[in-house]
Amino acid sequence: MPVPTPIPRERVGTAGLTLIEVAVAVTVLAVALCAMASTVVTTGALNRGSHETALARKAAERMVDALRNTTFRDVFAVYDVDPGDDPGGPGTAPGSRFAVRGLTPLPGTPGGLTGEILFPSAGPILRENVADAAHGMPRDLNGDTAVDAADHAGDYLVLPVRVRVRWAGTGGERTVELATLLSEL
Repeated sequence: MPVPTPIPRERVGTAGLTLIEVAVAVTVLAVALCAMASTVVTTGALNRGSHETALARKAAERMVDALRNTTFRDVFAVYDVDPGDDPGGPGTAPGSRFAVRGLTPLPGTPGGLTGEILFPSAGPILRENVADAAHGMPRDLNGDTAVDAADHAGDYLVLPVRVRVRWAGTGGERTVELATLLSEL
């Protein structure tokens, strides 16, 4: 008697996905979603940082404009750290610090004011012999061809100024600084 030939059965499971294929697909999808979420978070932080920097830069530029629009002879007295030498009387000038709306002051910032105006020397004294590379000092400020230790707050012809904004930003301490050289000429 002949042996019957088995009838071929259709293969089971060829039309669907195996558990391993589903697990791999879910893992790939999870990794892609995590990468996308990370990109969104990073982009948000960069946008906040860019916005903060733009605020600081605009504030510093406005302050440089304010310095340039102040009577040149009064710039140092109006914007130095000493309220005692203000042209309109003690405490009448804005002084060396200013606020920048939208920025968080660093801890310990005087008056919570993130902006500051820096001259080559502190207080009501303006000296030519100060060693300050950021201001290009020492430098002849009054045009007499000599660099000396005298106070030139009343006779300067050029005035180096830096405007700095420091704040607690999204990534820690941030700073924007502009430097200019004011002149009566």
